Amino acid sequence: MKNIYFENGVLFYYGNPAGYLHGGTVVLDCVFDRAELVRYIREKEGAKVEVREGVYDRLSEGTFETAAESHMEEKRLRIYQLGRESPLMMRFVSLAERKKRGYGQPQKSEYILVYEGEAGKFDLEAVWDRFGRKAPSDLAGHALSISDVVEFADGKASRFFYVEPSGYEEIEF
Repeated sequence: MKNIYFENGVLFYYGNPAGYLHGGTVVLDCVFDRAELVRYIREKEGAKVEVREGVYDRLSEGTFETAAESHMEEKRLRIYQLGRESPLMMRFVSLAERKKRGYGQPQKSEYILVYEGEAGKFDLEAVWDRFGRKAPSDLAGHALSISDVVEFADGKASRFFYVEPSGYEEIEF
């Protein structure tokens, strides 16, 4: 028995629906974010990997089409971190300290996108649990820290949150 295979666009890992093919990307449930599987997808299938929560549940409850259609209507999570060109004194400080140092409100041009993926729900504590303790493999920057910006988008609007020493503050970005 093959342990990793595709059937009708769905990726199976040891018999479990672990993800699905969408364009040139395999959307993989975070439960199955394993080095063996990611390596197989990239090397053997030549596809990119996007790790998300809730994929296994949707595939188990319904059909591949349901999961693929929800891909277009989903809630998105993006994380931005200050770019290398930003002044060192601007990094890892609260909004109040940032303004006190004369940097003003955070500007999108100062930041780079280090993560984009599905947000099953808009939950800042879940974002911290996943990205704040240790940088997962699909995060292109460091673990979530003070001065980073978290975006929740639903296709119609976006909300931005500055990471503060004791939580988050919603900002215009």
